[in-house]
Amino acid sequence: MNTMQQRLTTRGQIIALREEGFKVRAIADLLPVSTSTVKKWIRRYAETDILTDLVVSVYHSVNGIPGYDTGDPKTVLCLFSERRPRPRLTTRDKDATIIAAIQNNPFSNAVTIREALHLDDCAQTVRSRLQKAGTQHRVPSIKERLTDQHRTGRLQFASNMWGRTWSYGRE
Repeated sequence: MNTMQQRLTTRGQIIALREEGFKVRAIADLLPVSTSTVKKWIRRYAETDILTDLVVSVYHSVNGIPGYDTGDPKTVLCLFSERRPRPRLTTRDKDATIIAAIQNNPFSNAVTIREALHLDDCAQTVRSRLQKAGTQHRVPSIKERLTDQHRTGRLQFASNMWGRTWSYGRE
């Protein structure tokens, strides 16, 4: 059973238990839902006779109040519609630019990409776009380049220490 079927089953159980005379708290104790969820679906079922999530096809507003009751049933449904997702902060073109930047320099990070492209979005948004594109975070290994002077110094140290016993502070 998928998630939507489980939700509809739970909502149907809420209504059935309520019609049998169970109180809100008793229904919430029997089913894995909160009392506010039980109240919500009892109220919604009483007003609309619908147990599914409502999709708003027509959006009315009167005096700037969304879903104000003008007598039109579609207007009342606006009050009970599910939340809309947050709007995207970046466009497809901006996403493509971010992905192109990481492909050109695979060891750059979200902050440097953001600064290089002069984006107003935060670094977390850049990270999210890179993750959705399937790129993985890479950290360059930072190593000091050894010069000939370094090499001779290390070799000299190793030859001076050859054959010595180390006491590590115990004498």
